[in-house]
Amino acid sequence: MPPRILLTIVVCFGCASAAKPGTLYRKGIDAFEADDMNGAMTALQAFVDKSCPPTSTDTRCREACIKLGHAHERLGSPAGAWAAYDAALAFPPHTRDAAVKADLERTQGQLAERRDRGGDKAPVVILYRDEVGDEFNARSLSVSVDFEQVVNREKDASELHSADYRRIWGGSAPVGDHVLIVEAVHDCKPGMGKCARSHLRKAWSFKSAVHAPVTIQVRAYAEDGEGDAPAHPALDFGLR
Repeated sequence: MPPRILLTIVVCFGCASAAKPGTLYRKGIDAFEADDMNGAMTALQAFVDKSCPPTSTDTRCREACIKLGHAHERLGSPAGAWAAYDAALAFPPHTRDAAVKADLERTQGQLAERRDRGGDKAPVVILYRDEVGDEFNARSLSVSVDFEQVVNREKDASELHSADYRRIWGGSAPVGDHVLIVEAVHDCKPGMGKCARSHLRKAWSFKSAVHAPVTIQVRAYAEDGEGDAPAHPALDFGLR
């Protein structure tokens, strides 16, 4: 490949992530309305990642998550759709929650039907690292794969506080896409001033393929608060 062409690809690869949130949202909505589901998914996911933490008051977050779910569904990923619809329920207004819950039930049913069909399976390993600051105590951790709990740690959750990832589950899953749900509870240590109990819940999707092991990395970390607000626990997800 000529060097000039390669440089063009590298520069353009980061365009979506570098765009302003408002631009990403408009680009995603326009792509969706133009029936470009891949473009919609890329732009809307980038917008949600930038602008829609659980505490966000951005009125565009709910619509972005719903459209993102529809894009995933039309691209054949019920797990990606479920995770997006689940995220949408966290944002106001809640007057149409019933419609989103119906979307959740439909996509969850599709995942159950695929699981019941059986077929090839792929190995899955989940690693976890709790690097939340010392002002917090980890109280519990729950992890579910395709709505079945695979990890439930309560009394010993604080043992997961480490600078290194630790294996917390290994198993297999049918080839295809899946939903991962993580819930983590942190308490504040006495005398830490501005601090509050934190109950995190987040869902992601991932894919498995024949003869291709999947390693999932989930990280709990301290995210800076806005303005004078103290840091608070947050969750991150990655594949390797």
